Amino acid sequence: MKFRLFPAETRGLELLQQLGTTVRQCVETLSELLGAPADDQDGLIRELERFEQQATDLHHALLAHLRTSYVNPLPREDLYTFSRLLNDAVGELAGAGDLMVTTSVAGISRRAAEQLEMLGRQSEMTTEALGKLQRPDDLEDVWIQMIRLGRRARRTHRAWLGEIAELSKASSILRHQAVAEQLRAAVEALRAVADHLGRVLVKES
Repeated sequence: MKFRLFPAETRGLELLQQLGTTVRQCVETLSELLGAPADDQDGLIRELERFEQQATDLHHALLAHLRTSYVNPLPREDLYTFSRLLNDAVGELAGAGDLMVTTSVAGISRRAAEQLEMLGRQSEMTTEALGKLQRPDDLEDVWIQMIRLGRRARRTHRAWLGEIAELSKASSILRHQAVAEQLRAAVEALRAVADHLGRVLVKES
């Protein structure tokens, strides 16, 4: 552990954890949306929009904090990168919900639920990892699990694309592909968080 003459400010880590929680809340709302009747969809979409705005506000709050803070637990560039990637993940998840409703995707594959389950676990581990950034020696096991989940999510995406290719109508293929790719983008954003966490572990070791 590195010696610090002055105690590091923890506000940046708190904002990152709130962003991680927002990602998880988006995943939960999307899971509800998968089986929601038409009458409930508008309310769930508004909830996703609220989470998207919340993530943007938290991202801006972190940027403002980094401009005025003097001692941070990690370099400012690392904190900003984590925040940007988490904000991106929320945006991709909100976009997936919007596509599900606006394109009227029917009979969506169970792979969507599998992806959301893994996204939920990714978000939980991400939030856990962000809470331990001041203790990088405790993070290696969490990081390995995050990388494994990202790989599993990629395999699920490939299997989903194979199922989509068997659909008979071109319009259906395009709608289902759009949703699948949107969720894949969210997976990749969280995988990028894990990748950057690996860089931090190397630098801080």
